[in-house]
Amino acid sequence: MSAKLSIIVYILICLEVGILLAILPWTSYWSENFFLDFISGRWHAQGVVTFLQSGYVRGAVSALGILNIALGMRDIFRFRQNVNELTAWEVAFTTPPSSTNIEKSSNPPTHLSDH
Repeated sequence: MSAKLSIIVYILICLEVGILLAILPWTSYWSENFFLDFISGRWHAQGVVTFLQSGYVRGAVSALGILNIALGMRDIFRFRQNVNELTAWEVAFTTPPSSTNIEKSSNPPTHLSDH
């Protein structure tokens, strides 16, 4: 169950962060946020603010968002395979070895010799 939940959370994070990064740079909030005001006031670096507001940076951030969306979509299609692999891994590491296997491996087979 936890394997399925972790994959679902990963996919949702990829999609949500991707949508945020794809859309946010093109909104007015990008130009009027606290971070850019802090940089320009604290370091007297208006050139950095101008660079961060350029179309190249906005496009690069949007491209990262689209990449996140693509990764999330890819994993939606690979969901069943990923769940099966994680479930097998989880079972292998949480299942204790059975006592019958330990007893069989600790007693080597003896061969009867002909007299």
